[in-house]
Amino acid sequence: MFPMLKKFKQLFSKNTVKFDFEDQSITIEDRKFTLRKANSKDAVEYMQIQETIYPIPVPWPIDIVQMEIDNKNALYLSLVNEQEVVAFIGISLSNKEESHVTNLAVHADYQNMGIGHLLLNQAFAYCRKRNFKKMSLEVDVTNKSALALYEAFGFKVKTVHKKYYFRNHHDALEMIVDL
Repeated sequence: MFPMLKKFKQLFSKNTVKFDFEDQSITIEDRKFTLRKANSKDAVEYMQIQETIYPIPVPWPIDIVQMEIDNKNALYLSLVNEQEVVAFIGISLSNKEESHVTNLAVHADYQNMGIGHLLLNQAFAYCRKRNFKKMSLEVDVTNKSALALYEAFGFKVKTVHKKYYFRNHHDALEMIVDL
């Protein structure tokens, strides 16, 4: 089994918890957005976002995206401009000590506006409020903009997973930060 899929399966737990999130109105560069908890209809738009930023095949197929949005041990947030999802972040909250960013993506047309920074700030605040001690994630070693964002938030490399991503066999850096 590919390491990425193995890690993904480990994120699911038999205990189910529902995580709440109150909608927030946000203005970025004079544009109004709503940050809200994802719903099942967002899966198609998540796929479209992935298609704007990753080569085909996209990292996660739609059935996995849908399963993650519906996962009671995870929180997925959608940033919406009018009715269109323009960015999202997913956080696994199944381990009470360590939250885990499962996915963060910003549509190509909305990059370099600070949206990734905003989503990570929201994830940090949410997890700190619920007394998580650490946050982890994996990132493709070739994704320089994501690496710069994570390093700006204090994430440090914990380990390297060789050929982690099944679509391109790139290595992944497992990164972690104290909250």
